[in-house]
Amino acid sequence: MKLKEIVDKVLKDQNRSLSWLAAEMNKTFDGLKLSLVKGSIKYTDIKKMSQVLEVPAATFFQEENTLENMVSEEKVNYSNLRSELNSCRELATILKNQLADKEKIIDLLSTKP
Repeated sequence: MKLKEIVDKVLKDQNRSLSWLAAEMNKTFDGLKLSLVKGSIKYTDIKKMSQVLEVPAATFFQEENTLENMVSEEKVNYSNLRSELNSCRELATILKNQLADKEKIIDLLSTKP
């Protein structure tokens, strides 16, 4: 959910308008609306907005990219990297064995009969 939609919902629940919120925050209506739509609002403005609306600041972060989702996405990436690392280790072992075999062949070819 976008920040503007979340703020609109909170305002609707409190029977208030965005112009009221802008006035309470000492912001222009257009400036506040633009920062909410673009998601480019400052941290201090989020804190002020949560105080004015008397809701926790976490209310404005009810998006799919919550901390829990970001952590679970990283776990998937790490498990993927872990399997790639194991594949690289196996390949390195195979290449070392091939190198050892080639060195044995070179030694055998180098010895005079």
